[in-house]
Amino acid sequence: MQVAARCRFPSLRSPRGPFSVFATFYTVAMVLEFSERWPTPWFTGAFLTAATIAVATGMTRIAFLGLLVAATGYVAFFQFPEVANHVNLMICLNIAMIGVLSVSLLRRGRSADDDADVDYAVIAPVLRMSLMLIYALAGFHKLNSDYFDTAASCAAGILTSVIHALRTDLLGIPVVVPIALGAVFLGYRLVRRGRFGGAGNRLFTAVTAAVGLAGLAMVAVVVFYTHLDPLLTAIGLTAAIAVLGWELVGGLLLAVPRLQAAIVAFALTMHAALALIGFVDFGSMAAALLFAFLPASYRQVLIDGAIRSRGRTLSRIGVYVGIAIAIALLSGANAHLDRISHWTLISGMAFDAAVLIVIWPILVTVFSPSPRPEWGGVRIIDARTPVVLYLVPAALIGIALTPYLGLRTAGNFSMFSNLRTEGERSNHLLLGGNPLKIWGYQDDIVWIIDIDDRYGDVIHHYDAGARGYALPVVEFRKWINEWDEAGYRVPLTYDYRGIRYTTDDIVTDPIWRTPNRTLPMVLLDFRVIQPGEPNYCRW
Repeated sequence: MQVAARCRFPSLRSPRGPFSVFATFYTVAMVLEFSERWPTPWFTGAFLTAATIAVATGMTRIAFLGLLVAATGYVAFFQFPEVANHVNLMICLNIAMIGVLSVSLLRRGRSADDDADVDYAVIAPVLRMSLMLIYALAGFHKLNSDYFDTAASCAAGILTSVIHALRTDLLGIPVVVPIALGAVFLGYRLVRRGRFGGAGNRLFTAVTAAVGLAGLAMVAVVVFYTHLDPLLTAIGLTAAIAVLGWELVGGLLLAVPRLQAAIVAFALTMHAALALIGFVDFGSMAAALLFAFLPASYRQVLIDGAIRSRGRTLSRIGVYVGIAIAIALLSGANAHLDRISHWTLISGMAFDAAVLIVIWPILVTVFSPSPRPEWGGVRIIDARTPVVLYLVPAALIGIALTPYLGLRTAGNFSMFSNLRTEGERSNHLLLGGNPLKIWGYQDDIVWIIDIDDRYGDVIHHYDAGARGYALPVVEFRKWINEWDEAGYRVPLTYDYRGIRYTTDDIVTDPIWRTPNRTLPMVLLDFRVIQPGEPNYCRW
């Protein structure tokens, strides 16, 4: 036993309780968020170091609280409001957890792990409801006409990106080949456990066979993609419906305990695919929150999971952390030292492997014959959760309503939805007349006629350029403020309220000069507005 304890890697103290495991997973999500491009190297390096020490020495409430405070402060003072959709979720959850842990430490002090697990039980309902809402609200935004137009649909575009990623050659072999072979090998190991095809497991056998056939169909689509032109519209529409069903329907049905297992499995599969094209950060956040849907018996199966080889024992959670740290470090090298070929794809595959390593004991248990733990699901709410914490789900709904109210069009869970609310009419199928619009920020706009795209290097999500696109005045002034702080002199030709202007330097223009941010500039974030229809896919 002593030898096994000494050999645990990379954690000196493997997490044992629900709190320490969740805190470890959530810390990994924060690390991968900040290390995607290492935008502020000093902070990312310090946070990564502190997180590694906290996990290696055993995650405590004080350590997790410190990490939450540091992460929230950094985002609030250095990044907000130009943050990803899931970062706004992270901010809301961080504030709630900071409150719970602070009150707990003040009342009960630094006592045993049992108190930490009580704190987890208090916050878990908010974690569950928040993830359900993020899925469902993202799905609601996709109820628009352009999302179902396969020539513009984000779902069709993302599926194409995943297919191209799987067709990428690494070491001369398309990635789909080793992934498919690995899936067959692991699937064979699972079906040999005995439950598949066993007496009394007809539904389980049918579902497993259907999943296998779906996997084979996906491999066929990837392999023969260049020959499927007549079917691409149908494939794109199928992808759009599948994603909408997962998010809007599946997100809401997570409230039904007996359906949670299937939805959690499907969600992990979808996040695994998205990780291959760069969404490792959101995938790790989702994985942490999906942990809150594990019943106690299967949660313990995950916690007890270990890799045993030649007398040595490795914590699966520790391996997950180790792979995440490696991804974070190599992401920094990729961003600031030397580009790593196909790094987005490689990092996604590494993350998917890490998740598979962690959940493998659960898969083995699910595929094993009786007796095995019953998956009864979990109740969403808990009597121990203070009512005030339910302000978090309310805040998430409020954030999601902002595009329909005439406020921000970015960072409100409308990512990759094709949603358009600018102007008198929206493309939303239920709110086409913009009946909820109160504020006019989206409709006071500036059209960019000519600009040197090199000045976009200091602008958040400048993307492929701004020429020919419009910006709400609030966002336009934010750009000017960024250029001012960068010391740029920016010649610009633009149109405002039907009049064309040309200036040698918009930064010092007496009408537009913006040395400081106003409150709307601090709180709001907007996407560029494209001319014409359909509204093509953007972040």
